[in-house]
Amino acid sequence: MSMDIRRTAGGFSLLSFVMTLLALTVSPQAVIGQDWQLVWSDEFEQGSQPDADKWSYQVGGGGWGNQELQYYTDARPENARIEDGVLIIEARNESFSGSTYTSARLRTLGKGDWLYGRFEIRARLPEGLGTWPAIWMMPSEGRYGSGGWPDNGEIDIMEGVGHEPDRTHSNIHVNALNHQLGNSPGATHIDATSRTEFHVYAMEWTPTTITTYVDDDVNLVYQRGTSDWTRWPFDQSFHLILNMAVGGTWGGQQGVDPADYPARFEIDYVRVFEDAAGPPDVSVGTADARLQFDPGERIDLVAEASDPVSDIAELMLYQGDGLLASASNGALQYAVNGAQPGCYSLIARALDSDGWTARSDTLSIRVGPDCLQAPYLMVAPEVPGRVEAEYFDLGGPGVAFQDLTQSSTVADLRPNEAVDVGFTDDIGGGYQVEDVTFREWVEYTVHVTQSGFYRMIARLAATKDGLLHISVDGERWPEDLAYASTNSRTFYRNAPLEGIWLDEGIRTIRIEHSTFGAYINRYDFELMSGTATEALPTAVDLVSAVYPNPFTGPLTVEFADAGQGSVTVRLLDLLGREVFRQAVPDDPSRGNTLHLMSEEPLSPGLYVLVIQSGTTTWTKTVMRL
Repeated sequence: MSMDIRRTAGGFSLLSFVMTLLALTVSPQAVIGQDWQLVWSDEFEQGSQPDADKWSYQVGGGGWGNQELQYYTDARPENARIEDGVLIIEARNESFSGSTYTSARLRTLGKGDWLYGRFEIRARLPEGLGTWPAIWMMPSEGRYGSGGWPDNGEIDIMEGVGHEPDRTHSNIHVNALNHQLGNSPGATHIDATSRTEFHVYAMEWTPTTITTYVDDDVNLVYQRGTSDWTRWPFDQSFHLILNMAVGGTWGGQQGVDPADYPARFEIDYVRVFEDAAGPPDVSVGTADARLQFDPGERIDLVAEASDPVSDIAELMLYQGDGLLASASNGALQYAVNGAQPGCYSLIARALDSDGWTARSDTLSIRVGPDCLQAPYLMVAPEVPGRVEAEYFDLGGPGVAFQDLTQSSTVADLRPNEAVDVGFTDDIGGGYQVEDVTFREWVEYTVHVTQSGFYRMIARLAATKDGLLHISVDGERWPEDLAYASTNSRTFYRNAPLEGIWLDEGIRTIRIEHSTFGAYINRYDFELMSGTATEALPTAVDLVSAVYPNPFTGPLTVEFADAGQGSVTVRLLDLLGREVFRQAVPDDPSRGNTLHLMSEEPLSPGLYVLVIQSGTTTWTKTVMRL
């Protein structure tokens, strides 16, 4: 019977979550309490050929990337068969499809795919110069980097080469550590009987550690620590491979002796176990079970995690990939105050004291009637304050962002959206928006708590000089945020824009790129001067046009209609000081046009034009040349 064993537990690329695993990796025995239960096995006691429900063949020659000499055949008894309860993989010296040797390579892909477990293979290795038997695992899909090797990892439970008959080896290959770089983690076990006697080659794989064994002796210990996918892609399903190569870059280092063939690699059994202790159960919901809310309404979220044999070390609540809250036990309550309109996806993730991780099903919540543009963490970040670059708005392409690539090339945070997000090398770590190019933009919904002039500071690295074009509520700010190249992707500086005016309330800020090569960690907004709420009530469509802007002489204001009554017109400088005031009485004969001329000459620079009629205030940024 075909079996596809997949764990519900999994590691996560989120930096905040990975950091919590550090405390669990203090020793090779950090993961405790396993209760290994058999879930898949092949004892090779039935038939004369490998079970087609459990094994398939990889077929072909061409060296297999290692200058190997064999051709792997398809269900050919001379190369793969069952005899007396043992699987025999036999390499033969014979001409076949352009190769001088034949052998077999079997795998469980699609028939046995596992995320974590204990894997036991009892085997006797072949004798012969040039033999290269292996028991190893490869990813079943491949979610990281290029999607292939070495980005998605390789686990070599056992490798042997004929010119070292008293040694077997275990190795790990990942993006940052592999044999092509000459730095792959590995270990060697010495046993003069590996070719004459059967031994159990085993591997235990948990969310934090990979440990290989020969019989009961530990061989290799490889730990996750705080690594990202470049050193730990082992949070996805892998499958088993059994094969024997002939020659090649390692197996043939001291040549191949044709007289030593046929050579037999014998496997007594393959057994796969899962930890019955396993991952915790995790759920997330709302306190009143509702999924629809009004804008601004308080939303009480509840997450729970339990494990029958382990304590819950951490429980985390996320909107998408963004962390909302965490707790060091199995219960978490979090209140969202002032949720903005939009649709949100909430999940909970838990880590137990044995190192197992699990996530809940997705809880979908709607605030307001439509799934439109919305702040990533449900509530708009406050200004003055910090806006993390990677937390651009929800809403998708053309609404919350424009990215000229079809999909994210980094696929670390928010991998289903085209904006490229990856780990930052800046102090403090976290994520950044990167690989930007000309005409790409992102938007952020923010809550400005006080009207005034702000200093906007972009924290970034850049490989060339550039500009950020800033728009507020769809209106382009006349000055750009200019930054200089740091000549590096890993050296960060602060690039300020002085004196951007922000009105109190919920605002949408668009940041558009003028060039490529910027890596942006965050934006900080510092209040330079403020204006009390009483002085600047909520703006409405009082004015239809102001021109020319920039101006050198009179400034013309066109009102939306001719019946606006008496108005007060003011200009504020970057420090919030009033430099011009004109009170205009109600006079229907003047129409809807007003020409302003300051008696005192104004210095060149940015000003805020403030027009108030009764309790209605209208503001606009203008520039004096």
